[in-house]
Amino acid sequence: MTERDKGGKWKPGQSGNPGGRSGQTQEIRARLAEGAEAVTKKVLAAAKKGDMQACRLILERLVPPIKPTSEAVQFELDDTDLPSAARSIMRAVAGGQLAPDQGKSLIEGLGAVARVIEVAELQKAVEELREQMEGMQQ
Repeated sequence: MTERDKGGKWKPGQSGNPGGRSGQTQEIRARLAEGAEAVTKKVLAAAKKGDMQACRLILERLVPPIKPTSEAVQFELDDTDLPSAARSIMRAVAGGQLAPDQGKSLIEGLGAVARVIEVAELQKAVEELREQMEGMQQ
């Protein structure tokens, strides 16, 4: 039996499944592959006869779903600070210049920018504290 370290993890070079995949998996896949052509012909024939389930199955596999896209819009963005930018976006939504889903995406983007700024400021503060601590120790 394989051994684990004190944390319960497998030791390097050890496997939780030393036997690997069972041969059954490969056998099942081979059988499915043998019958794939016949199944494809049957589904196509059913679709040609008007079977909507067969049509849906074919379309789901062949035609990728259409992703919604938004037209580019222009509006006044007050970028002096993040709250001002958020208010500008809300005004554009309220004024009909910007669709609500676009406004939501932009507000979420501002939130991400705020988190990036916050992390940068925290990193700077930690570095300043380290420098102060090093200065006090000398």
